[in-house]
Amino acid sequence: MRLISVKNFYGADRILFALLQERTEDQSISHKEMPTYEKHCEFVSSDPYRGWFMILNEHGLVVGTIYITEQNEIGIQIFTDSHGKGYGKKAVQIIMGMYKGPFLANINPKNQRSIQFFEGFGFKHIQNTYASS
Repeated sequence: MRLISVKNFYGADRILFALLQERTEDQSISHKEMPTYEKHCEFVSSDPYRGWFMILNEHGLVVGTIYITEQNEIGIQIFTDSHGKGYGKKAVQIIMGMYKGPFLANINPKNQRSIQFFEGFGFKHIQNTYASS
């Protein structure tokens, strides 16, 4: 498994959009509705993260994405058909080895799978954040 920068990955916009389309309401924290493909492409080209990578499996196929923000927040999403194969765990280990911690993970409180995943790395619950509509 390896990580390739989104900036250097041909067709990243399409793949990232397909991954975004798989995101459930319980997984989302950053937006309430699906953006248009054009808005999505604008976001990707804005280079919003400190590091943003495509996760490739041992056959070179994209299985997900991982990013780290300037505040050391890690975000990860794996395609549904690649869940449970260890790609997420390995990708987080690589990111945590590339950057100096401590690290954060913003997780929807309804997303128990992600909460348990990050707790497995020793992450602890520190806050709930509320937003007005």
